[in-house]
Amino acid sequence: MPSPSFPQLICAAAAASAVGAISLVEHRRLGPWSHGAFRVGMAALTGALVADSSRHDQALLDPVRDGIVAGGVTLGLMDLIERLDGAVVDGLRGAGVRHPRALLATLGAVGTAAMIVAPGAFSQSERWGTLEETFGESESRPLPEDVQTLLTALLTPPEHTTDLPGAAALREQLASARIVDLGYPSSDVQFEVEDPQRLAVPRQQVWPLRAAFMRDGFRYELELQIDDGCLGMLSVMVPDDEPRHEDAHELLSSPEFALPEVSEITLEQESEQPQSS
Repeated sequence: MPSPSFPQLICAAAAASAVGAISLVEHRRLGPWSHGAFRVGMAALTGALVADSSRHDQALLDPVRDGIVAGGVTLGLMDLIERLDGAVVDGLRGAGVRHPRALLATLGAVGTAAMIVAPGAFSQSERWGTLEETFGESESRPLPEDVQTLLTALLTPPEHTTDLPGAAALREQLASARIVDLGYPSSDVQFEVEDPQRLAVPRQQVWPLRAAFMRDGFRYELELQIDDGCLGMLSVMVPDDEPRHEDAHELLSSPEFALPEVSEITLEQESEQPQSS
């Protein structure tokens, strides 16, 4: 393989710095405007990297349009990307890594630099073969009774209230829902639903009914994500008004953290009133 040129080294250093910097951002603590800017930055960076790699490999369309398409796809998948990123960070922290974002930033920067400096190290077919070997089909298992009970509580309207739109369809999905094995320790529970008969509308949403609970003096919330009209993911969140935010996250990422019993939760429904969360 020929030695990289000076422009390649400059490009590799700039791209590695950008990837490393954006990997250090904890998107879960950003405000609305900052969060939007972060997502646009992620999409733009992905598009630029894809466009650059297409110059050295077989482009699907052409380098510029490949980059635009990649950036648009990235922006559309940011909800999923951020959930997976948060789960990886929490999993690393639970495994004893003190600074998981710094580790991810280092790995991302090194990988980006290597991709730019040595674009021809592997052929396209070799790269796809490696990806297929690494990322096989995720294993799944039946829905545990405790998770099903929590989901049932979230999908059942509180007393003296009407059923939320889509709740009936989601309750029907409980019969065929399964848990996806993420491959690493996480407080998040990801679902897959086989052949749903009905879908919830809107098909992409955060369920407006949350479950608050206490654990070792910290306040947490269970949040249900709906993806493509199906049960998507049940996540444990640290609310913004929790005064000991860092300590609560540390407990959340520990291997001993467990989901609450139904008797421990308090259901909270979103309201039109500005003061209500």
